[in-house]
Amino acid sequence: MIKRLLKKFTQLSLWLLAGLLASTPTMASGQLLADTCRHPEPPVIVGSTKDICRSESVTLTATGCTGEVVWSNGEIGNKITVRPQQTTKYTAICRAKQGCISCFADVWKVTVNTPDAPVLTAASSLVCAGDVVTITAKNCAGTVRWQDQSTGSVWTGKLTESTVFNATCEQNNCVSNTSTNVLVQVASPTVPVVSVDKAAICVGQSVQLTATNCIGKVLWSDGGEGRIRSVSPAASVSYRAVCQIGSCRSDSSLSVPVAIRPANIQVRINPTLTNACPYLTADLSKAINSSNANLHYLFRTGPSIETAAVQSPGAVKAGTYYVFGRSADGCYTAPNTIAVQIVSCENAIPPCLSNPATVAVRLDSVNWSKGVITLQGQLGGSAESASWQSTGGGLFTNESLQARYLLSEADRQAGNATFTLVVPDPDGTGPCVGASAQANVALPMTTREIVGLSKKVSEPVWVSEAGVRLIELAYQFTVVNLGKHPLTQVQIADDLEPVFMAAGARIHSVAVRTDGSLTASSAYKGYGADTTLLTGADQLPAGGQAKLWLTVRVDVSQASTLTFANKAFVKAVDANGGICSDESTNGTEADPDQNGDPADNKEPTSVTLHSLRPEETETVFIPEGFSPNGDGINDRFVIQRIPAGVTAQVEIFNRWGHAVYRSNDYKNDWDGTANQGLKTAEAKQGLPDGTYYYQIRLSDGREFVRFLMLSR
Repeated sequence: MIKRLLKKFTQLSLWLLAGLLASTPTMASGQLLADTCRHPEPPVIVGSTKDICRSESVTLTATGCTGEVVWSNGEIGNKITVRPQQTTKYTAICRAKQGCISCFADVWKVTVNTPDAPVLTAASSLVCAGDVVTITAKNCAGTVRWQDQSTGSVWTGKLTESTVFNATCEQNNCVSNTSTNVLVQVASPTVPVVSVDKAAICVGQSVQLTATNCIGKVLWSDGGEGRIRSVSPAASVSYRAVCQIGSCRSDSSLSVPVAIRPANIQVRINPTLTNACPYLTADLSKAINSSNANLHYLFRTGPSIETAAVQSPGAVKAGTYYVFGRSADGCYTAPNTIAVQIVSCENAIPPCLSNPATVAVRLDSVNWSKGVITLQGQLGGSAESASWQSTGGGLFTNESLQARYLLSEADRQAGNATFTLVVPDPDGTGPCVGASAQANVALPMTTREIVGLSKKVSEPVWVSEAGVRLIELAYQFTVVNLGKHPLTQVQIADDLEPVFMAAGARIHSVAVRTDGSLTASSAYKGYGADTTLLTGADQLPAGGQAKLWLTVRVDVSQASTLTFANKAFVKAVDANGGICSDESTNGTEADPDQNGDPADNKEPTSVTLHSLRPEETETVFIPEGFSPNGDGINDRFVIQRIPAGVTAQVEIFNRWGHAVYRSNDYKNDWDGTANQGLKTAEAKQGLPDGTYYYQIRLSDGREFVRFLMLSR
């Protein structure tokens, strides 16, 4: 009896359970329950080819699906024709009914072999008629074809008129877009018109020479070059100039004189001078008969004010010397000659005692990045020569008083270097002594300072301004200091002209913002001279990072391509005064391979725009992916331009056809967390990166099915 009751109870329970499963597909929570689904087999994809050139078509056919084939680009049907602008992988699923789909089909990869356009460089952009012109093409591993149909990476020829050059790159039976034009102008040089700002000056003063009416190179009669020059002639002189374009030169210009104005004061001196025993030296100031308060006296070893100054005017040996007077307005008198004779004396005092040798040393300049130190020595008294010494094993490349020293590894390891300038003892065991002076230079630490830059672009968003359809691209930059010392003058440059404008797109607007640790430049335009994103006045601490965002709106209606790739560059000044720099790599990590050297990561940041179906462009925009990594950019799956009063039901499936997220009234709040499947109870379970399939149904009856990429 008990067994029969248990059997009936079991049958009743099974019947009730079956009835529940066959009834309404909703739970009390309002979420859909997966009904009984026999997942179909994934379709098999076969394409008409795997290799194409840009804008060529490929026909993809899916077989083995008893339901509806949904492709990764959003199209539906057993056969589609695609024209990818860059290498693209296509997959598909088989949908038996709503919510019942197959696993992803094996990928069919279409490789776009079209190479990038070559980059042209002219050896000279301005030449004379008949000159040989050389244009070099780079960035092409195939065959470069010029506009005159000649081939080769270098075009060489003679021009008779201004010419615009461009070229294409042919590789793997594909032809690139045409390169950016390079203009080489052909012109004849004209006679320049020269002028000077002052016709008369004192010795040591400067004048400015200016040449106009020349579009080429201005060459001056004194060997100088440039349209505007500052010169300081030592004597009265006239200047002329010619204009040179290529190998052609114009006739000479008219000359412009520059006169050296002497001081209108005479210096009265005794032309001969002797020593006063027991000293064997003479005092040059004794040769001046009457001192003039309006003059400052200078003693030189030659008849020009530019010759070396007399080292010790108060104690000179036999020889010929020159004295100049300088007036208050800076003009010099003519040189006056003083002949010094030294007579012998009893119990004479040698010059090395009456005028002992002195020496001084100062640090002139330091270039830590090149390991070069320059030092300046100065002799005084009776010192006539000196030699340099150092505590390290570096090399003096110049032994003069202005010495140049190359640091050795021993210097760097020691952390300092001591330099000594030695004047030898002039009389050996006699009463005179030599002299020496030292300078100690502390060396910076030898740690390598490293800066890195990454660049990531979000999914493109279509916007409309004043009836114009624009693409909005949001770039995120992350700059990191991987060294052990702070970096200063941090600057990031991003030139958008070769990326968009060279392809026919028009930059509509740009906007830069930072996380507060860097200061954005209000002058940034993205092209021309305004390509730096920051003011360059900020620091980045050791181990620190900073972020900034660049939003670009572009009109691509006239663009020759829908694929845009570019790079940014960062540079900063390290603790040693050296420049460290890096080229951006795609993503959010400046050093993705974690080898400590971001310089070996240089992947361009690329984005491809896809044409949207008319009904999508009018109202709804669904992104092709998002990145829920907490960086504040694309952390949610956001559906844009849903009409007011319309709700969206969203279902997300993984590659095996299993639902991982479901919402009946979607609020643009999915952050990549699963709310379906075996791990539904784990509220914060983040789904792995990869490709997913979505079904979005609007309450107005429209349905959207496509694939999306989740990438952190």
